[in-house]
Amino acid sequence: MTAWRALFAAMVMAAEGCATAPPGAEAPPPAERLFDGETAIAEAWLHYPLNRATDYSLAHFDGLPAIRARGRESASLLIRRVKIDWRTCPEFEWTWAARHVQAKADIRVWGEEDVAASIFLLFGDPGLLTAPNPVPTLRYVWTNHRLPTETVVDNPYLPGTVRSIVIESGDARTGRWLRFRRNLADDFERAFGEPPQHPIEAIALFTDNDQTKEPVDTYYGWARAVCAAAKPLG
Repeated sequence: MTAWRALFAAMVMAAEGCATAPPGAEAPPPAERLFDGETAIAEAWLHYPLNRATDYSLAHFDGLPAIRARGRESASLLIRRVKIDWRTCPEFEWTWAARHVQAKADIRVWGEEDVAASIFLLFGDPGLLTAPNPVPTLRYVWTNHRLPTETVVDNPYLPGTVRSIVIESGDARTGRWLRFRRNLADDFERAFGEPPQHPIEAIALFTDNDQTKEPVDTYYGWARAVCAAAKPLG
């Protein structure tokens, strides 16, 4: 874990360009890569333990590169800086896979809110990533069947600051890659009651099982912001 943290903290952020479509093919929408299991070492992640360290490592799942997160009765996140203007890059797309979903978890309740997979998007400058300022944070979550998909939940630890949207509910689709695409402004306004005021300035991955102690083993494949016009990361 120490080697992983040192490696990720030491690397510089990699900017991703947009690929050119082959002749005769329809060009894909321009996008800004936010993370990728294949290039994760160059993405300047910081490992931030909250309650013991989740084991984050590079791995493959079903033949595809990923950032693997294995719970050790732990709660920690990987966080990195990005710069995404949601007005020009209005959609967020990502892939993940989970082997387990904690049956006893309840993300509404203090002390029970373990998640199989989640991605935080921080709207505004969080300052130091090791002690981030509270900025409006939208979180996409995979949790158990207690809550149906599209449920919005205020975080019991950071009420009013972190709002979660349940993207995947239950364990029916464990063991396979899942892909999602969301409208950032629509989801933010649904969660917070108003449009976002700031760009996305950090992204974090978070898998934990410090509360339920149930096994959790998750793979984060890649994520990107789908843009109206190409603009490299600053």
